[in-house]
Amino acid sequence: MNHSTLLNRIVDLSIPLLNKIPQSIFHEKPSPEKWSKKEILGHLIDSAFNNHRRVMRSLDQNDLNFEGYNQNLWVATNNYQGRTHLDVITLWESCNKHFANAIDQVGQDHVNKLTTNHNFHLIGMHAIAEGSKANLSYLIWDYINHLEHHLSQIIPNYHRINEAAPNLES
Repeated sequence: MNHSTLLNRIVDLSIPLLNKIPQSIFHEKPSPEKWSKKEILGHLIDSAFNNHRRVMRSLDQNDLNFEGYNQNLWVATNNYQGRTHLDVITLWESCNKHFANAIDQVGQDHVNKLTTNHNFHLIGMHAIAEGSKANLSYLIWDYINHLEHHLSQIIPNYHRINEAAPNLES
């Protein structure tokens, strides 16, 4: 299954499960410094925006070096906790559908093009060694893996469907 199809499938399967979570549970913070389920979903919105931008920027550059971002600052500044859970769910769905469309439109050749000029050792959830072979497929896989990691924190008994990491030896 290609990345855009997989991302759309995860979103489509998750929306009804997210909508079943009562607002009080979605809003509850385990402690003052920990994110609520709503803020975790907000973090996933920020992650989708950042990774969409990375994929789009890759079209205009000869490497895969991308900026990171201050996750706590973004979650606080976007005030996901102060928004309705339905607003956050709708935005999460829309930005991931938009990201899936972008992945599909850039094409498999671009997504699979290998390079050793990347900073995935700095920005990935599952960092790979500096100077090792990498491609956008790995970045997108890592994003989807990150997405499902957090969905399992939000949705009770969430079942992950992401595949193994892409082969970077080709």
